Amino acid sequence: MSRRKSIDPKKWLVPLSLITMFILWTQFKVSILFLAIFSLWIPIYFIGFPMLLNRKWLNFEKEFALRFQKNDHKEMLEFYRSQWFLRRFAPRSEMLNKLALIYSAMNKYREAEQVLERAVNLVPPSFRDRLYFNLANVKYELGKYDEAEQMYKALRKGSPYLHAVQTQLALIDLQRGVRIPEARKFLEKSRNNVSGVAKERIEEALKKSA
Repeated sequence: MSRRKSIDPKKWLVPLSLITMFILWTQFKVSILFLAIFSLWIPIYFIGFPMLLNRKWLNFEKEFALRFQKNDHKEMLEFYRSQWFLRRFAPRSEMLNKLALIYSAMNKYREAEQVLERAVNLVPPSFRDRLYFNLANVKYELGKYDEAEQMYKALRKGSPYLHAVQTQLALIDLQRGVRIPEARKFLEKSRNNVSGVAKERIEEALKKSA
């Protein structure tokens, strides 16, 4: 069965506008001034709007990073909810990923899982590495080790998350009580290259498996 191609309505905006302008000019004899004003939507939509969206997104990411470093999670959530423009016009998967990060920082892993599962379905498979990695981390926190393992292993071979994935897989092995010597050896070596929550998690897992 052949796959039906989706139609992007945006591709038809300019041709339809030109046809509309031609009809208005030939059939309704509207003035050139009216047509000129009517045509202004084209540069506004294709140039002005993307510039505005990009500026707001950069400001949002900067503010988000600052608040995240301060562990100001409740205010971050309120800040996210106040971004009606970005939640309406920015890439949906990116906004959902930000929301999931907030929920994860607040230890609301079930909410983060639901949000990330929605985000994953919005992007092509070739662009899912970051979302898959974040979702796998959430499933690990929920104790869903089988699902987390499958998602870690589904990442591309050239993914920038591969070392972190190996660490998480070693942690899963310790949680399951399998391949303990290999997992401990890898984690003992890895903990010198990480800090913060990641290092604490490794040290806790090594302590429990001792």
